[in-house]
Amino acid sequence: MNPIVTISGGGIIGNYISSRLNNNNIESLIIEKSASILPAAENIRTLTLNPYSKKLLDDLGIDIKYAEIKKINVFDGEGSGRIDFSSEEIRSDNLSYVCYFNDLQSELKKGEKERTLFKTEIKNFKENDSNNTCNILLSGSEEINSQFIAGCDGRNSNVAKLSLLKPITSVYEQTAITFTAKCNLGDLNSAYQIFSERGIFAIMPLPPSSEELTHTIVWSVDHKRIKGNNIEDFVKKNISYFERKLNAEINIHSNILSFNLSNHHFENYISGSLVLIGDAAHSIHPLAGQGINLGFADADAFCEEIIKAYQSKINFDKNLVLKKYEIRRKDMNLLMLKSMDFFVDLFRSDNLYIRLLRNIGLSSVNKTNFIKRFFINHASGNNKI
Repeated sequence: MNPIVTISGGGIIGNYISSRLNNNNIESLIIEKSASILPAAENIRTLTLNPYSKKLLDDLGIDIKYAEIKKINVFDGEGSGRIDFSSEEIRSDNLSYVCYFNDLQSELKKGEKERTLFKTEIKNFKENDSNNTCNILLSGSEEINSQFIAGCDGRNSNVAKLSLLKPITSVYEQTAITFTAKCNLGDLNSAYQIFSERGIFAIMPLPPSSEELTHTIVWSVDHKRIKGNNIEDFVKKNISYFERKLNAEINIHSNILSFNLSNHHFENYISGSLVLIGDAAHSIHPLAGQGINLGFADADAFCEEIIKAYQSKINFDKNLVLKKYEIRRKDMNLLMLKSMDFFVDLFRSDNLYIRLLRNIGLSSVNKTNFIKRFFINHASGNNKI
Protein backbone atom coordinates (compact mmCIF):
# COMPACT_ATOMS: atom_id res chain seq x y z
CA MET A 1 0.00 0.00 0.00
CA ASN A 2 2.04 2.91 -1.32
CA PRO A 3 -0.34 5.65 -2.48
CA ILE A 4 0.79 8.66 -4.45
CA VAL A 5 -0.93 10.99 -1.95
CA THR A 6 -1.41 10.15 1.72
CA ILE A 7 -4.04 12.40 3.30
CA SER A 8 -3.88 13.13 7.02
CA GLY A 9 -7.45 13.81 8.15
CA GLY A 10 -10.73 12.35 6.92
CA GLY A 11 -12.87 15.45 7.14
CA ILE A 12 -14.64 17.31 4.35
CA ILE A 13 -11.51 18.63 2.60
CA GLY A 14 -9.53 15.38 2.96
CA ASN A 15 -12.36 13.30 1.49
CA TYR A 16 -12.92 15.79 -1.32
CA ILE A 17 -9.24 15.58 -2.33
CA SER A 18 -9.25 11.78 -2.19
CA SER A 19 -12.36 11.55 -4.35
CA ARG A 20 -11.12 13.98 -6.97
CA LEU A 21 -7.65 12.43 -7.24
CA ASN A 22 -9.00 8.90 -7.56
CA ASN A 23 -11.44 10.07 -10.23
CA ASN A 24 -8.29 11.07 -12.14
CA ASN A 25 -6.57 7.70 -11.53
CA ILE A 26 -4.21 9.07 -8.88
CA GLU A 27 -4.15 6.73 -5.90
CA SER A 28 -4.73 8.23 -2.45
CA LEU A 29 -5.15 6.98 1.10
CA ILE A 30 -6.83 8.79 3.99
CA ILE A 31 -5.44 8.41 7.53
CA GLU A 32 -8.23 9.20 10.03
CA LYS A 33 -7.85 8.92 13.81
CA SER A 34 -11.58 8.59 14.57
CA ALA A 35 -13.72 5.46 14.27
CA SER A 36 -15.35 4.63 10.94
CA ILE A 37 -18.87 5.02 12.33
CA LEU A 38 -19.47 7.91 14.69
CA PRO A 39 -22.69 8.43 16.68
CA ALA A 40 -25.20 10.57 14.83
CA ALA A 41 -24.93 14.16 16.06
CA GLU A 42 -27.74 16.70 16.11
CA ASN A 43 -27.83 18.66 12.86
CA ILE A 44 -26.88 22.14 14.09
CA ARG A 45 -23.68 23.18 12.33
CA THR A 46 -24.06 24.56 8.84
CA LEU A 47 -21.71 25.59 6.04
CA THR A 48 -22.13 28.42 3.57
CA LEU A 49 -20.70 27.45 0.20
CA ASN A 50 -20.00 29.92 -2.58
CA PRO A 51 -21.04 28.92 -6.14
CA TYR A 52 -17.55 27.74 -7.05
CA SER A 53 -17.28 25.44 -4.02
CA LYS A 54 -20.69 23.99 -4.84
CA LYS A 55 -19.62 23.40 -8.45
CA LEU A 56 -16.60 21.44 -7.22
CA LEU A 57 -18.98 19.19 -5.26
CA ASP A 58 -21.45 18.95 -8.15
CA ASP A 59 -18.61 17.79 -10.40
CA LEU A 60 -18.06 14.86 -8.00
CA GLY A 61 -21.77 14.01 -8.02
CA ILE A 62 -22.32 15.03 -4.38
CA ASP A 63 -26.08 15.20 -3.92
CA ILE A 64 -27.35 16.81 -0.70
CA LYS A 65 -29.97 19.41 0.14
CA TYR A 66 -29.06 23.10 0.04
CA ALA A 67 -30.78 26.39 0.82
CA GLU A 68 -30.23 29.01 -1.87
CA ILE A 69 -29.24 32.56 -0.94
CA LYS A 70 -30.04 35.16 -3.59
CA LYS A 71 -29.72 38.29 -1.43
CA ILE A 72 -27.53 39.29 1.51
CA ASN A 73 -28.50 42.32 3.58
CA VAL A 74 -25.79 43.77 5.82
CA PHE A 75 -26.44 46.66 8.19
CA ASP A 76 -25.11 48.41 11.26
CA GLY A 77 -27.54 47.83 14.10
CA GLU A 78 -26.38 51.01 15.84
CA GLY A 79 -26.69 53.28 12.79
CA SER A 80 -28.17 53.75 9.34
CA GLY A 81 -25.38 52.27 7.20
CA ARG A 82 -26.28 49.25 5.09
CA ILE A 83 -25.23 47.34 2.02
CA ASP A 84 -27.27 44.84 0.02
CA PHE A 85 -25.88 42.19 -2.29
CA SER A 86 -27.92 40.43 -4.96
CA SER A 87 -27.10 37.52 -7.27
CA GLU A 88 -28.62 39.54 -10.12
CA GLU A 89 -25.75 42.03 -9.82
CA ILE A 90 -23.29 39.38 -11.06
CA ARG A 91 -25.81 37.61 -13.32
CA SER A 92 -25.73 34.48 -11.18
CA ASP A 93 -28.52 32.22 -9.94
CA ASN A 94 -27.40 32.44 -6.31
CA LEU A 95 -24.84 34.16 -4.12
CA SER A 96 -24.29 31.14 -1.89
CA TYR A 97 -25.71 27.85 -0.66
CA VAL A 98 -26.28 26.66 2.91
CA CYS A 99 -25.98 22.98 3.81
CA TYR A 100 -25.70 20.97 7.00
CA PHE A 101 -22.12 20.12 7.96
CA ASN A 102 -23.11 16.53 8.86
CA ASP A 103 -24.87 15.97 5.52
CA LEU A 104 -21.88 17.06 3.45
CA GLN A 105 -19.31 15.21 5.53
CA SER A 106 -21.34 11.97 5.52
CA GLU A 107 -21.86 12.08 1.74
CA LEU A 108 -18.16 12.67 1.04
CA LYS A 109 -17.05 9.98 3.51
CA LYS A 110 -19.40 7.44 1.97
CA GLY A 111 -17.50 7.40 -1.32
CA GLU A 112 -14.03 7.24 0.27
CA LYS A 113 -14.64 4.70 3.05
CA GLU A 114 -12.71 1.94 1.23
CA ARG A 115 -9.70 4.26 0.87
CA THR A 116 -9.59 5.25 4.55
CA LEU A 117 -7.65 3.77 7.46
CA PHE A 118 -9.74 4.56 10.53
CA LYS A 119 -8.47 4.68 14.13
CA THR A 120 -5.03 5.40 12.67
CA GLU A 121 -2.68 8.37 12.89
CA ILE A 122 0.61 9.38 11.30
CA LYS A 123 3.24 9.04 14.02
CA ASN A 124 6.24 10.18 12.00
CA PHE A 125 7.52 10.63 8.47
CA LYS A 126 10.94 10.89 6.88
CA GLU A 127 12.08 11.92 3.41
CA ASN A 128 13.53 9.10 1.32
CA ASP A 129 15.88 10.84 -1.11
CA SER A 130 16.86 7.62 -2.92
CA ASN A 131 13.44 7.24 -4.59
CA ASN A 132 11.94 10.73 -4.07
CA THR A 133 9.24 9.46 -1.69
CA CYS A 134 8.40 9.90 1.96
CA ASN A 135 8.46 7.03 4.47
CA ILE A 136 5.42 7.30 6.77
CA LEU A 137 5.11 5.50 10.12
CA LEU A 138 1.51 4.87 11.22
CA SER A 139 0.21 4.40 14.75
CA GLY A 140 -0.16 0.63 14.24
CA SER A 141 3.57 0.44 13.44
CA GLU A 142 2.74 -0.06 9.76
CA GLU A 143 4.95 1.79 7.29
CA ILE A 144 3.97 3.13 3.87
CA ASN A 145 5.69 5.20 1.20
CA SER A 146 4.07 8.12 -0.53
CA GLN A 147 5.02 10.92 -2.92
CA PHE A 148 2.99 13.53 -1.03
CA ILE A 149 1.44 14.02 2.40
CA ALA A 150 -1.61 16.29 2.34
CA GLY A 151 -2.22 17.77 5.79
CA CYS A 152 -6.01 18.13 6.04
CA ASP A 153 -6.25 17.52 9.78
CA GLY A 154 -7.51 20.86 11.04
CA ARG A 155 -6.12 23.84 12.88
CA ASN A 156 -4.18 21.69 15.37
CA SER A 157 -2.67 19.67 12.55
CA ASN A 158 -0.72 16.65 13.73
CA VAL A 159 1.48 16.54 10.62
CA ALA A 160 2.26 20.26 10.88
CA LYS A 161 3.57 19.62 14.40
CA LEU A 162 5.62 16.64 13.21
CA SER A 163 7.17 18.78 10.48
CA LEU A 164 8.03 21.48 13.06
CA LEU A 165 6.18 24.14 11.06
CA LYS A 166 5.20 26.91 13.50
CA PRO A 167 1.80 28.63 13.23
CA ILE A 168 1.22 32.34 13.76
CA THR A 169 -1.86 32.65 15.97
CA SER A 170 -4.08 35.31 17.53
CA VAL A 171 -7.33 35.31 19.47
CA TYR A 172 -10.38 37.49 18.87
CA GLU A 173 -11.57 37.49 22.50
CA GLN A 174 -14.93 36.45 21.08
CA THR A 175 -17.25 33.47 21.36
CA ALA A 176 -19.15 32.11 18.36
CA ILE A 177 -22.70 30.94 19.11
CA THR A 178 -24.74 28.87 16.67
CA PHE A 179 -28.17 27.25 16.68
CA THR A 180 -31.10 26.52 14.39
CA ALA A 181 -34.46 28.22 14.66
CA LYS A 182 -37.90 28.77 13.22
CA CYS A 183 -38.24 32.33 11.97
CA ASN A 184 -41.04 34.11 10.12
CA LEU A 185 -38.80 36.17 7.84
CA GLY A 186 -40.71 36.49 4.60
CA ASP A 187 -38.01 35.81 2.02
CA LEU A 188 -36.45 32.35 2.41
CA ASN A 189 -33.73 33.18 -0.12
CA SER A 190 -32.31 36.11 1.84
CA ALA A 191 -29.60 36.20 4.50
CA TYR A 192 -29.05 39.01 6.99
CA GLN A 193 -26.02 40.22 8.93
CA ILE A 194 -26.27 42.77 11.70
CA PHE A 195 -23.30 44.49 13.37
CA SER A 196 -24.15 45.73 16.86
CA GLU A 197 -22.95 46.14 20.45
CA ARG A 198 -24.50 42.73 21.10
CA GLY A 199 -22.25 41.10 18.53
CA ILE A 200 -22.12 40.18 14.86
CA PHE A 201 -25.38 38.38 14.13
CA ALA A 202 -25.93 36.41 10.91
CA ILE A 203 -29.13 34.57 10.03
CA MET A 204 -29.41 32.37 6.94
CA PRO A 205 -32.00 29.99 5.48
CA LEU A 206 -31.74 26.25 6.15
CA PRO A 207 -32.09 23.45 3.59
CA PRO A 208 -35.64 22.09 3.33
CA SER A 209 -36.53 19.31 5.78
CA SER A 210 -39.52 17.61 7.35
CA GLU A 211 -39.00 19.70 10.51
CA GLU A 212 -40.26 23.23 11.01
CA LEU A 213 -36.76 24.70 11.10
CA THR A 214 -36.19 27.58 8.70
CA HIS A 215 -32.96 29.36 9.66
CA THR A 216 -29.48 28.97 11.11
CA ILE A 217 -27.88 31.64 13.30
CA VAL A 218 -24.16 32.33 13.70
CA TRP A 219 -23.52 34.96 16.35
CA SER A 220 -20.06 36.27 17.37
CA VAL A 221 -19.93 38.04 20.73
CA ASP A 222 -17.10 39.81 22.59
CA HIS A 223 -16.16 38.02 25.80
CA LYS A 224 -16.75 41.19 27.82
CA ARG A 225 -20.43 41.12 26.74
CA ILE A 226 -20.88 37.55 27.95
CA LYS A 227 -18.90 37.88 31.17
CA GLY A 228 -20.99 36.67 34.11
CA ASN A 229 -23.62 35.16 31.81
CA ASN A 230 -24.41 31.59 30.87
CA ILE A 231 -24.39 31.35 27.04
CA GLU A 232 -28.03 30.24 26.88
CA ASP A 233 -29.07 33.04 29.24
CA PHE A 234 -27.18 35.57 27.11
CA VAL A 235 -28.96 34.36 23.96
CA LYS A 236 -32.41 34.50 25.58
CA LYS A 237 -31.76 37.98 27.00
CA ASN A 238 -30.50 39.48 23.73
CA ILE A 239 -32.33 37.67 20.91
CA SER A 240 -35.24 40.14 21.11
CA TYR A 241 -32.91 42.96 19.98
CA PHE A 242 -32.35 41.19 16.66
CA GLU A 243 -36.02 40.26 16.37
CA ARG A 244 -36.82 43.98 16.48
CA LYS A 245 -34.12 44.80 13.93
CA LEU A 246 -35.44 42.11 11.56
CA ASN A 247 -39.12 42.66 12.42
CA ALA A 248 -39.48 38.91 12.89
CA GLU A 249 -39.85 36.23 15.56
CA ILE A 250 -36.94 33.85 16.16
CA ASN A 251 -37.85 30.64 18.00
CA ILE A 252 -34.83 28.52 18.99
CA HIS A 253 -35.29 24.85 18.05
CA SER A 254 -31.92 23.25 18.79
CA ASN A 255 -29.21 23.07 21.39
CA ILE A 256 -26.98 26.14 21.45
CA LEU A 257 -23.37 25.45 20.50
CA SER A 258 -20.50 27.81 21.33
CA PHE A 259 -16.73 27.96 20.89
CA ASN A 260 -13.94 30.51 21.30
CA LEU A 261 -12.71 32.26 18.16
CA SER A 262 -9.11 32.56 17.04
CA ASN A 263 -7.15 32.57 13.80
CA HIS A 264 -3.88 31.11 12.60
CA HIS A 265 -1.75 30.79 9.50
CA PHE A 266 1.68 29.50 8.51
CA GLU A 267 4.48 31.38 6.80
CA ASN A 268 5.18 28.18 4.86
CA TYR A 269 2.54 25.69 3.67
CA ILE A 270 5.08 23.08 2.53
CA SER A 271 7.95 21.14 4.06
CA GLY A 272 9.54 18.40 1.96
CA SER A 273 6.71 16.08 0.88
CA LEU A 274 4.20 17.71 3.24
CA VAL A 275 1.65 20.30 2.18
CA LEU A 276 -0.91 21.97 4.45
CA ILE A 277 -4.43 22.49 3.10
CA GLY A 278 -7.57 24.17 4.44
CA ASP A 279 -7.89 24.60 8.21
CA ALA A 280 -4.53 22.88 8.70
CA ALA A 281 -2.92 25.86 6.94
CA HIS A 282 -5.16 28.72 8.07
CA SER A 283 -8.30 29.64 9.97
CA ILE A 284 -10.25 32.91 9.98
CA HIS A 285 -13.18 34.62 11.68
CA PRO A 286 -16.58 33.21 10.59
CA LEU A 287 -17.78 36.76 9.82
CA ALA A 288 -18.31 36.09 6.09
CA GLY A 289 -18.54 32.29 6.20
CA GLN A 290 -15.48 31.99 3.98
CA GLY A 291 -13.42 29.43 5.93
CA ILE A 292 -14.81 26.37 4.15
CA ASN A 293 -14.58 28.13 0.77
CA LEU A 294 -10.89 28.91 1.30
CA GLY A 295 -10.46 25.22 2.11
CA PHE A 296 -12.12 24.16 -1.14
CA ALA A 297 -10.06 26.71 -3.08
CA ASP A 298 -6.91 25.20 -1.54
CA ALA A 299 -8.06 21.67 -2.35
CA ASP A 300 -8.92 22.65 -5.92
CA ALA A 301 -5.50 24.24 -6.51
CA PHE A 302 -3.68 21.27 -4.95
CA CYS A 303 -5.61 18.74 -7.04
CA GLU A 304 -5.07 20.77 -10.21
CA GLU A 305 -1.30 20.86 -9.68
CA ILE A 306 -1.06 17.13 -8.86
CA ILE A 307 -3.29 16.09 -11.77
CA LYS A 308 -1.43 18.39 -14.18
CA ALA A 309 1.92 16.91 -13.11
CA TYR A 310 0.79 13.30 -13.55
CA GLN A 311 -0.92 13.94 -16.86
CA SER A 312 2.20 15.57 -18.32
CA LYS A 313 3.75 12.07 -18.68
CA ILE A 314 7.22 13.40 -17.97
CA ASN A 315 9.29 13.35 -14.81
CA PHE A 316 8.24 16.24 -12.62
CA ASP A 317 9.80 18.04 -9.69
CA LYS A 318 7.45 17.40 -6.77
CA ASN A 319 8.93 20.34 -4.84
CA LEU A 320 7.98 22.60 -7.75
CA VAL A 321 4.47 21.10 -7.83
CA LEU A 322 3.95 21.95 -4.16
CA LYS A 323 5.55 25.38 -4.53
CA LYS A 324 3.09 26.25 -7.31
CA TYR A 325 0.23 25.36 -4.95
CA GLU A 326 1.72 27.48 -2.16
CA ILE A 327 2.19 30.48 -4.47
CA ARG A 328 -1.39 30.22 -5.70
CA ARG A 329 -2.97 30.03 -2.26
CA LYS A 330 -0.86 31.50 0.56
CA ASP A 331 -1.13 35.21 -0.26
CA MET A 332 -4.84 34.94 -1.16
CA ASN A 333 -5.60 33.24 2.16
CA LEU A 334 -3.58 35.78 4.14
CA LEU A 335 -5.38 38.64 2.37
CA MET A 336 -8.75 37.17 3.36
CA LEU A 337 -7.59 36.65 6.96
CA LYS A 338 -6.37 40.25 7.26
CA SER A 339 -9.55 41.54 5.62
CA MET A 340 -11.74 39.69 8.12
CA ASP A 341 -9.62 40.98 11.01
CA PHE A 342 -10.04 44.54 9.70
CA PHE A 343 -13.84 44.23 9.53
CA VAL A 344 -14.04 42.61 12.98
CA ASP A 345 -12.04 45.49 14.50
CA LEU A 346 -14.04 48.08 12.57
CA PHE A 347 -17.45 46.85 13.64
CA ARG A 348 -16.65 46.04 17.25
CA SER A 349 -15.39 49.58 17.91
CA ASP A 350 -17.44 51.77 20.27
CA ASN A 351 -15.75 54.94 19.02
CA LEU A 352 -18.41 57.40 17.82
CA TYR A 353 -16.31 58.67 14.89
CA ILE A 354 -15.51 55.17 13.65
CA ARG A 355 -19.21 54.33 13.84
CA LEU A 356 -19.99 57.38 11.73
CA LEU A 357 -17.31 56.49 9.15
CA ARG A 358 -18.43 52.87 8.83
CA ASN A 359 -22.06 53.94 8.31
CA ILE A 360 -20.99 56.38 5.60
CA GLY A 361 -18.71 53.71 4.11
CA LEU A 362 -21.40 51.03 3.94
CA SER A 363 -23.89 53.38 2.35
CA SER A 364 -21.30 54.64 -0.16
CA VAL A 365 -20.29 51.13 -1.25
CA ASN A 366 -23.97 50.24 -1.58
CA LYS A 367 -24.31 52.99 -4.22
CA THR A 368 -21.15 51.99 -6.14
CA ASN A 369 -21.97 49.10 -8.44
CA PHE A 370 -18.49 48.17 -9.63
CA ILE A 371 -17.14 47.94 -6.03
CA LYS A 372 -20.09 45.80 -5.01
CA ARG A 373 -19.57 43.51 -8.01
CA PHE A 374 -15.89 43.14 -7.07
CA PHE A 375 -16.79 42.05 -3.52
CA ILE A 376 -19.50 39.66 -4.73
CA ASN A 377 -17.31 38.09 -7.42
CA HIS A 378 -14.48 37.60 -4.94
CA ALA A 379 -16.74 36.02 -2.30
CA SER A 380 -18.45 33.77 -4.85
CA GLY A 381 -15.16 32.30 -6.01
CA ASN A 382 -15.32 33.83 -9.50
CA ASN A 383 -11.90 35.50 -9.07
CA LYS A 384 -10.07 32.18 -9.35
CA ILE A 385 -6.29 32.03 -9.67
